[in-house]
Amino acid sequence: MPREMLKLRKGDAAIMIKKDGKIEMAGIDNKPLVDEKGMISPVILFAAAWVTKDKTLMGLMVENFKTCVRNSVFGPGAKEDLELIEKSAASAAVTNQVSNEAPEYEFNQTPEEKAKQDMEEARLRNLAADADPRVQRQMELMKKGAKSISTKPMEHHKLPDLPVEQTMVYQKASPEEQKRMKEEEQKKKAASAAVTLEPIEEGVK
Repeated sequence: MPREMLKLRKGDAAIMIKKDGKIEMAGIDNKPLVDEKGMISPVILFAAAWVTKDKTLMGLMVENFKTCVRNSVFGPGAKEDLELIEKSAASAAVTNQVSNEAPEYEFNQTPEEKAKQDMEEARLRNLAADADPRVQRQMELMKKGAKSISTKPMEHHKLPDLPVEQTMVYQKASPEEQKRMKEEEQKKKAASAAVTLEPIEEGVK
């Protein structure tokens, strides 16, 4: 109803909730909070619930409100509105459930890792295209006279490792793990930079 129609008569009490959430009460001066029968003033009762905003209490009040609407306490129009809202919410919940059950795909490479992989694959294709049959035959002849042959995967096409901060593993790690990974990378770089020369034994050709 319009604000100007809300007029208090003698003995009435009211609560006003402002748009900023604050409340003002009227008609409660010189009245006990609890009457002789132990009944608490409904204005005070709701004001206390509104101020505390306890989640459990507010949830009970919302459910009580819905029950009253379903029982047409606030008229048939309010009942129809609530039914439409609940149907819409149920439909949205089903849609969300279906979308959540759909498989989720996650990229497991950073852009730098993807670019490095593409370059390595291109170099490997170029090496395969440039393979000379004569070189292959010479390799086979050399292997025939060898007493021991050791093989290892072909890695000529591979590029140096990326800095650790450009990898997906690093980006998904916790700050503590990232710090440890950076320290390990620095140790590896320092170890590879240190060149150790061993003395050549006499008689070894």
